[in-house]
Amino acid sequence: MIFKKLKKEAKFILEKSVYVRQAGILFGSQIGVLLFGVLIKVLQTRTLSVEEYGTYAFFGSINSFLVIFYRFGFYTSIKVLLARTSDLTKTRELIGTGLIIALLIGVSFSSTIFGLSFFVDGLFKVEIGKILLIISPLCFVIPFKMFVSEVGVGANQIKPIALFDVFSTALFLLIISLFYYNGDLTVQSLITYNLLSFIIALLITIKMLNPSFNNIKLHTKEIIQKNKEYGWHYYTGAIANQSTFKLDELFITYFINITQLGFYSLANMICSPISIMSAAMSKSMFKKMASLNGIPNKLFLYNTSWLITCVIGLYFVAEIIVSFLFGAEYSDVALYVIPLSIAHLFRGLSAPYTFLSAKSMGKEIRNVSLAEAIVNVFGNIILIPLYGVMGAIIASIIARFVHYAGSKYYYHKFLTDD
Repeated sequence: MIFKKLKKEAKFILEKSVYVRQAGILFGSQIGVLLFGVLIKVLQTRTLSVEEYGTYAFFGSINSFLVIFYRFGFYTSIKVLLARTSDLTKTRELIGTGLIIALLIGVSFSSTIFGLSFFVDGLFKVEIGKILLIISPLCFVIPFKMFVSEVGVGANQIKPIALFDVFSTALFLLIISLFYYNGDLTVQSLITYNLLSFIIALLITIKMLNPSFNNIKLHTKEIIQKNKEYGWHYYTGAIANQSTFKLDELFITYFINITQLGFYSLANMICSPISIMSAAMSKSMFKKMASLNGIPNKLFLYNTSWLITCVIGLYFVAEIIVSFLFGAEYSDVALYVIPLSIAHLFRGLSAPYTFLSAKSMGKEIRNVSLAEAIVNVFGNIILIPLYGVMGAIIASIIARFVHYAGSKYYYHKFLTDD
């Protein structure tokens, strides 16, 4: 009896240490990405004019917005299927089938960027159409970022996710550092080097995932079936939710200017570490959550403590960070950091509720996302023309709170019904 108890406790400690280590890897990699990203932003803001940086930020905004539609629920469905299997052979085959699906999605995404290049300038009053036309073949890699993340989480293979993010960012930094000292960086070259860095990192990551291309027809049917019962519901909610959050950047460009978009983008980058740790812990526990009956209370405690500490810290150091990194010309960024941190606080509080996804609660997730989207889109339409960037921030705070409250509601409903 004592032996069984000791064995159970040892197993618990081992599992806990694994989750902590995996969360540490993800968190460390994201912090590494952030630090590399800061250095990249420093080089970009010192090479490009304020207007040129706004154009570069617009490229990121338009791609981040469009890529939301190029998932179709398949990546999320594959993630859940991977989380529920312990068969290594099947895991490799699911990854291989998913890789083929991702490639088809990537090619269709490149085609969209190609078509968009012919009318984007007139629509948004920018000068980026020619650049999009030239780099469109490389854009196939953009949807793969979500594929790597979802497959890695589902298969509980954290290292490929970390490597993809860190290596691609570090390689991009290395390339632009070499060209920076030669004074040969433009908006087009920066975008090209960024995409090439992602492609190289993707090739390395695919090798690490070790996909198998056996039984493709069988697993395609399985993925499509899971997509019908879960992934599609999740996807429709994600479209409504995430696309409206990307609308703020497009609305800022349309109603204000690309310079303010650049400031808003930098403020978001500074605030992003707030929710990184929350996401890392939730991702590391995703496969385990598929077999749990509830979210561990300690996860809520550690997560909330971390988030509050980060928000308080930013309140005191935001101006110092902006001044040191970007200079006086970007001082407006500091004005946006503090209120934006509240939106990231609610985003982090929502992270543990990825439990709902592990339980294939697609309809519930869709409902939360739709409610959040409605609040966000009307908030952006009303508040951005009136208050500019601050209007976008206020809309984000309210919408993120709605997501948190909705996720909490369905989680407690799950516990009650169960």
